[in-house]
Amino acid sequence: MDLVRPAIKRAEPFTIPIQFFGGKPAVTDTHRYRLLEDLVAHRSDLRASLWFRELSDDLGSKGATNYKRRRLHSETEILEFLDTYVLGLIESIRENGFDASKSGYESTAVIDSEGNLMKTGSGNHRFCIAALLDLPRFPLVVVGAHEDWVRRNIDGPLDVEKVVAQLPAVEAHHQRPEGASARLHLSG
Repeated sequence: MDLVRPAIKRAEPFTIPIQFFGGKPAVTDTHRYRLLEDLVAHRSDLRASLWFRELSDDLGSKGATNYKRRRLHSETEILEFLDTYVLGLIESIRENGFDASKSGYESTAVIDSEGNLMKTGSGNHRFCIAALLDLPRFPLVVVGAHEDWVRRNIDGPLDVEKVVAQLPAVEAHHQRPEGASARLHLSG
């Protein structure tokens, strides 16, 4: 049972103090994004992909490798995972967009001091896939904002309605065609 999330949810929206924000990489600069981008580039020869090489190296040194809770014991299992699970997920998202009802989690983000969204919590691979495919939409629940952004954008006491009124501007900031995915950041 997750007792922390309901407690946080009751406090949303909330102001996040500056000390909790560090330099977070743009989603396109993360290792996770590079793995996915490289996998797509090597879809006809998965053994040449960076992700295959990393999992194979792990397999060779430890006798098995993991992706989350999935344990892989052979190169055949690694290839099947990359082809069926990862490339299958990419194709599904390419064809159908991201369907939050199939993910089993709520994708969350916080607003940084400049109004950029920083993806938090689970679903980061799916978020990277959405950026890689340049999807026009990816559903996120904003659960907090940098104190400087709140100070500049919210007049008076903080309440839900005031934050909701600012969300269209945050969303519009990420809808611009000139490299919007470069402004999306991963937290953690």
